[in-house]
Amino acid sequence: MTEVLSYDVLIMGSGLAGLRAAISAASVDKNLSIAVISKVQVMRSHSVSAEGGTAAVLFEEEGDNRESHIYDTIRGSDFLADQDVAERLVSEVPFEIYQLDHWGMPWSRK
Repeated sequence: MTEVLSYDVLIMGSGLAGLRAAISAASVDKNLSIAVISKVQVMRSHSVSAEGGTAAVLFEEEGDNRESHIYDTIRGSDFLADQDVAERLVSEVPFEIYQLDHWGMPWSRK
């Protein structure tokens, strides 16, 4: 017999983006039933792996720049990402990183 599960929100991926999406969904309505699905263990998500990380420009004084993060995001998608969306992501993600840090999420700053 097959068990049927029902959720209001289904999020695919347990990396930073997926977990942040779950937080946002929960903030809209505390009664939402939210599921986060991943094909890997949490500590193996793309955000944790060597290829992962954030598209946040946090250390411009050390040579970090928006263009390299935009390119890395597009390259990481095998050049399938919408370039305008990748640019917006890189522009807005520093706020999200600082928010996660404020909430106490541990992450490598370098």
